[in-house]
Amino acid sequence: MSSKSHNNLNVDDIERELENSDTEFENYDSDSDPEYLMSNGESDSNDEEVVAHGDPVIDFLEEDWSNTVLNLRRVDFTGKSAGLLHEIVIEDSTNILKPIDVFFSIIDNDILLLMCNETNRYAHQRLNSGPVRRSSRMSRWKDVDIDEMKKFLGVLMFSGVVVFPTYESYWKKDSLYYHELFHKIGMSYNRFIIILRCWHFVDNNIARDNTDRLYKIKPLMDMIFQKTQNLYTPGDTLVVDESMIAFRGRLLFRQYNPSKSHKYGIKMYKLCTPEGFTWASSIYCGTGPTLGTLDKPGTVVVNLADSLLDEGRLIITDNFYTSVPLAEYLYGRKTDLCGTLRKNRKWLPVDVKDKKLKKGQVIARQKEFITILKWHDKRDVLMLSTCHGDQFQNTGKTDRKGNTITKPKMILDYNNTKQGIDVSDQLSSYYNPQRKSLVWYKKVAMELLFGITVVNSMIIFNKQVNKKLTLLSFTESLSRCILCTEVTDKSESVNIQKNISMHFLEQFDRQNGKMQRKRCHGCYSNLREDGQLSAEEAGKKAKKVNTHCKVCGHAYCLICYNKIH
Repeated sequence: MSSKSHNNLNVDDIERELENSDTEFENYDSDSDPEYLMSNGESDSNDEEVVAHGDPVIDFLEEDWSNTVLNLRRVDFTGKSAGLLHEIVIEDSTNILKPIDVFFSIIDNDILLLMCNETNRYAHQRLNSGPVRRSSRMSRWKDVDIDEMKKFLGVLMFSGVVVFPTYESYWKKDSLYYHELFHKIGMSYNRFIIILRCWHFVDNNIARDNTDRLYKIKPLMDMIFQKTQNLYTPGDTLVVDESMIAFRGRLLFRQYNPSKSHKYGIKMYKLCTPEGFTWASSIYCGTGPTLGTLDKPGTVVVNLADSLLDEGRLIITDNFYTSVPLAEYLYGRKTDLCGTLRKNRKWLPVDVKDKKLKKGQVIARQKEFITILKWHDKRDVLMLSTCHGDQFQNTGKTDRKGNTITKPKMILDYNNTKQGIDVSDQLSSYYNPQRKSLVWYKKVAMELLFGITVVNSMIIFNKQVNKKLTLLSFTESLSRCILCTEVTDKSESVNIQKNISMHFLEQFDRQNGKMQRKRCHGCYSNLREDGQLSAEEAGKKAKKVNTHCKVCGHAYCLICYNKIH
C-alpha cells in the first residue's frame, strides 16, 4: 500500500490503491453479498462419493443385467446439421466476412444498449447517493453511448493480448510501458476506469427475489446465449462438463476444486460441441431443485440440453454426471448418453463393479438399452452407454512389440469427443483480460464476452472462410477493428516516422501518354490480414488507383493513405 496514512488519502488515492492491489476483493456495492461462506457445494469430478437422488423409473434388479451384450445403435438424428441458422450481416462494402462481423452478430446493439443503459443508471445512482468531491472522477461523469462502449470493450480485449501489471500502465508515458495506441484512441485512463467501475448489467433498485444470487449477471448471460443459439446450431454430439472462473474474494457460492488450474472460483457448467463451441452455460450458485428422479448433476445436463433433446443427439459426460437414471431419462427423450461412471453409483451390476481384471480384459453387462462396461488398461475404467456394446476397435497404433493396439469402441468415442470441453476451456483462458481486483459479476462478464463469445466467434468464422485464423490472430483483428487501428509493415512504419514530413500523395507519371494504375497497398494488406483471401485473390479484389506515396514506394487510395500517414 502507499506510504500515506489512511487519514490523508482522498477518494482517488484509495481507488487507485484498490485497483493496483494484488489482493482479490469485491469493490463496495450496496447489493454485494452480506455474508461470506466457504461453500463445498457440489463435488468436483474427482470426488469419491455421489449418491443418486430418488428412485429410477425402472427398478433395476441384479438378474435384469444380461451377460449377452449386443451392439447398440444410435438413435436416428432428426435435427439440423451443425452450422449457421441465418447469414451474418457484413458491415462494410467489401462483402467479405471479417472477425468483427461475427463477434458483433452475437454482441449486437441490444447487448451493447443493455450495458450502456445499466452503466449510466448505476453511475447516476452513485452520484445521487451522496455528495461527490470535485476532485473525484465521478464528478466528471458523462453518459456512455454504444460507440464508447465498443471502445471500452476493445481496450479490455486488447489488455488480454498485451498484458501490463495494471490498467493504468497502458496509458503511462514511461518508456517501459509506453504504447502509442492508447494515446490515439480517444479514451483516457480516467474515463476508462470510471466506466469499468460503473459497468453494470441490471437495475439495482428493482425489487427481486432474495434467493436469486445471479441477478447481477443474469440479464447479460441470458442475452448472450439467446443470440448465440439464434445464430448457430450444434450437430449430433454434445459434451457437458464444468470449468472454473478464478475468484478468491468473498462470495456465498465460491467453490473449491483441487483438480482445476484455478482451484478457487465460480463454477460454470458448459454444453459444448466437440470442437469447443459453447452453446449453453449455467453457473452453480448452491441452490435449485432436481428434476424427477435425477440428482443435481443429472438435472444440470437436462437443463443445459433441454431444447436440443428429442432429436437423436449423443451427450458425452464424465463420472460426475453419468448415472442410470440420467441414461433412462435421456433415452426417453430420444437422446443417447455415453460417459464414465463411478463404481459407487446405484443400480449398477455388482459383478461388473467387483470383477478384478488384468490389463486388456473387459467385462460388460446389458439391460435393454443400457450397457455397463469395465475395461482395465493402466487402471479400471467404468463406462455407461446407450449406443455401444462391448466391441473393440483398432486404434491405429502399435505397442513396442509391433502388436496392434485395440480398445473398446465406447472408450475411443468418449475420448475423441470429450476433448471439446477441454478445447473450450483452454482457448477461453488465452488472452482473457481478467484482473484480480474485480467484482465477481464483472469477472463472469469478461469470461462471457472475451472467453466464450470470442472463441465461439472464431469457430464460426473459421467454418466460413478458406484460411483459418488462430485465436491470437482473431483477437488481434477484433481489437484492431474495434479500436480503429490499421496494420503497417514494420520497415514501413519506421520509415514513416523518420520521414513523416516528406510524405505526400501524388499521381503516377504518365507512360507513353497513358495513366498508370496499380493496386492499393493498404486495401491489399487489409484483405490479406483478415485471413480469408489468398495473395492472388486479394490482388484482384484490391482497388486500382493512380496515386502513390514516393517515400513509401506504394500505391494508395486516399482513404488508406490518410489512415497510414
